[in-house]
Amino acid sequence: MVRRQFTKEFKLEVLREVDAGLPLAEASRRFEVHPNLIRKWQELRQENGDEAFAGHGNVYREEARVAALERKIGQMTMEIEFLKKLIAADRGLKKTNGRDGK
Repeated sequence: MVRRQFTKEFKLEVLREVDAGLPLAEASRRFEVHPNLIRKWQELRQENGDEAFAGHGNVYREEARVAALERKIGQMTMEIEFLKKLIAADRGLKKTNGRDGK
């Protein structure tokens, strides 16, 4: 089964009709799309505003995922640097207390 792909213009037209008061069930019949798909489009538009529906599929979700991973990398880098400083400080304390830290 081949999944249908809808253009940004089509999705926005469906949403305009629903926003104008067309019941979801009627929009679903008129445009031949499942009501849950229309709800999903509403959520995507709410989450992404004017940038919704650009590209093929999950473009903005992938961008958000990449941004979250980049933040995680930055956080982990800071934690690693902090731990390196702790280890260096601990080694320095051991040396001053008469132990060589090995």
